[in-house]
Amino acid sequence: MARPRTTVGKLQRDQAKREKAKAKQEDRLARRQERGETASAAPEEDQEALLEQFARLHQDLADGRISLDEFESRQDDLRRRLRVD
Repeated sequence: MARPRTTVGKLQRDQAKREKAKAKQEDRLARRQERGETASAAPEEDQEALLEQFARLHQDLADGRISLDEFESRQDDLRRRLRVD
């Protein structure tokens, strides 16, 4: 039996949540910049753990546990946190 499709209302709620989270993140960044803090002052994250989260995220998408929109939102967040040397 096929899974029921996501309703327009749910898609709109999910989009609103993502936009609200992005706005909060931008506000935090703006406050840090006002205080003179830089992004490099943030604590160093375990890069290996971030790569493992990437792998789990891709597996969740492949298994159908998350939507494409949720995948893209989480992937963007992980990419911002990932340090490439």
